[in-house]
Amino acid sequence: MKKIVVSIQNSLLAEMLTFNLLESGEFMPQRCLFEKADEEYDNCRLLSADILLMEVSYTPETTLENRMQDVKRVRKTVPGCKIVLLCDENSAPNIAHEVAKAKQDGIIDGFFYSSVGAKYLIAALKAL
Repeated sequence: MKKIVVSIQNSLLAEMLTFNLLESGEFMPQRCLFEKADEEYDNCRLLSADILLMEVSYTPETTLENRMQDVKRVRKTVPGCKIVLLCDENSAPNIAHEVAKAKQDGIIDGFFYSSVGAKYLIAALKAL
């Protein structure tokens, strides 16, 4: 069973994904609640997470710049943790472009647009 940290600020989306990951029987999800700084890092370190799934958006906590800082910290402490970013390609095309570039540059292990279905996302995460 893969341990996955879910860091998505949109509560509805986060709860839906966390539920679907748990129901798949393949994942042990831990959701970040944005109540304290460094929650993603702490959860990945404490759980020895296999995957960190983070949303990237315009909100201060989830900007690409902040997420890249999280990526660097997690990579140093939990080197086996796969980093996956989720973004909205329709409302934030410039963020989507930068996230795709981060994948091309090898900074992250994968990315998804929020328009993909939950079944596809879970299947792709299983394959990591």
